[in-house]
Amino acid sequence: MPISFVALLSLGACQSDVPFEIDRNLQDQTSLDTDTNSGQPDTETSTDARVDARVDQVSADTGVDQSVVDTVSQPSDLGGVDASSDESSGTPDPDAQTDAQADAGSDLQTDIFAPDEPLRILFIGNSFTFGGPVPTIVGELAEGAGWPTPHIEYSAYGGETLEGHRSRERTMELAQQSGWDVAVIQEFSTRPTSIGDPEQFMTDATFFHDTIRTNSPDARIILYETWARHPDHGVYPNSFANPAQMQAELRYNYNEAATNWIPNHATVELSSPIEVAPVGDAWERHLNGDDPLRLHASDDYHANTNGQYLNALVIYSTIYHRASREVTNWDVAPEDASRLQADADATTGESVEGGPSGQLPQPGLAPGQTVRIDVGGADEAEPGWNILSGATTGARYNLVDTGGVPTTVDVWVSDGFAGVNSNGLGSNSLEYPASASSDTLFCGSFDGHEEGLAAPGAVTIGGLEPLASYRLRAFASRSGNDGGQGRLTRYRIGAREVDLEVSDNVSETALFDEVEADAEGRLELEVLVSPTGTGRFCYLGVLIVEGLAE
Repeated sequence: MPISFVALLSLGACQSDVPFEIDRNLQDQTSLDTDTNSGQPDTETSTDARVDARVDQVSADTGVDQSVVDTVSQPSDLGGVDASSDESSGTPDPDAQTDAQADAGSDLQTDIFAPDEPLRILFIGNSFTFGGPVPTIVGELAEGAGWPTPHIEYSAYGGETLEGHRSRERTMELAQQSGWDVAVIQEFSTRPTSIGDPEQFMTDATFFHDTIRTNSPDARIILYETWARHPDHGVYPNSFANPAQMQAELRYNYNEAATNWIPNHATVELSSPIEVAPVGDAWERHLNGDDPLRLHASDDYHANTNGQYLNALVIYSTIYHRASREVTNWDVAPEDASRLQADADATTGESVEGGPSGQLPQPGLAPGQTVRIDVGGADEAEPGWNILSGATTGARYNLVDTGGVPTTVDVWVSDGFAGVNSNGLGSNSLEYPASASSDTLFCGSFDGHEEGLAAPGAVTIGGLEPLASYRLRAFASRSGNDGGQGRLTRYRIGAREVDLEVSDNVSETALFDEVEADAEGRLELEVLVSPTGTGRFCYLGVLIVEGLAE
């Protein structure tokens, strides 16, 4: 969806400043840090990198800084800081569950925070913030639920503490700006524990409270509570007995900062209570439930895609005072997203759904409303179009309609294709952009027709109104006829099938009129080698979905 972020990435010795637009298919690079508590190499940077396929990677660079601004890129410094000490403020009961985060925000009414203007939101943190990046996901959740597109900026450096941020020029420039509506502050993951320095955490959190509210007196301050390490991490059992103890210490110290320390030590007026986004508590709730999803990355430390999504759900709900139920799935499978949303809402206690009106946008498409999907490898969508790239894991959520308006409609690859082909014909008589008609996702087999029959692909359209009727149109083009074998492709929705000869196609489409979404608001389009032809391959290059009158 069209949230405008530009990031500046500086990598180790290369020292090259390369602006790039953040996309949900791009993850931040990483830097090694030393876990002074366990003696093992550890990172406070994202270890889950994804460009179409998800791969784990760790860079040996000395530090990676992430600084994001809305449409403006700024220089960043190199390096990360881990200033953790062994001081302790005491060990809370690992089994104690506190409602302090709810108490901290008890004076805020759910129905008074419904701004007509985009919120200006600042994030300060490290890789637990820029992994995802969480601010980007929060922005997409907000826009997808119907809120005005927020203006989000963040300063996040690998391995950084809040104390270290006090010396960061970029962080201080942002903190001292006026006009912030919300500031989300995240500390190094062990500092608010017995193996860190909880008092220093609270001192630094107070410093940023005072700095931000000096120039933005009405800004809401939200402390981003982080999560415990995976049970297999080396921090157990010497530093903590188990994840429950680590999470209990994090919970206690974040809530102590919000309810007692900052109010008692702040040098500026508290215009509203300090809030806590109970991210770590949501992790604990989910991981203690039945058949939990994995939330940690392969380092047993950072968040993987599921964890990053859960982080954003909790922060979104904390900022907007809305439940996360049925917001965009981002890059998470729909059934998994629903489970994470349920745990996020059970943790935050938010129950009002949707955007400013308390309602989610009407599912599906109004009569005549149309979404157009460019299926293949294009890097940038034409106006009024959506890109679905990634042969096996491609997904796009809250597609825009032809006028650029976000909808509830999602699309994802539900049966993997063989790859991307860019040898289609750019010119066509259908007024499709060349970028849409020249590339496809293809399936089938190089081994011949019979083998190709057994190698289909499929995409699923979701977020439709259940049991409503839609019109779908599929198109693909591939130059040449594969040595006379042709490229006859079969498209199937339920029991309905349409064949389309893709070879040198510039004008023909496969039309499905009045197809009904299932009870979950989904339609699956299968793409197959047609058994009535002799071809080896099948293709999908354009998919158009239109709402129909009842």
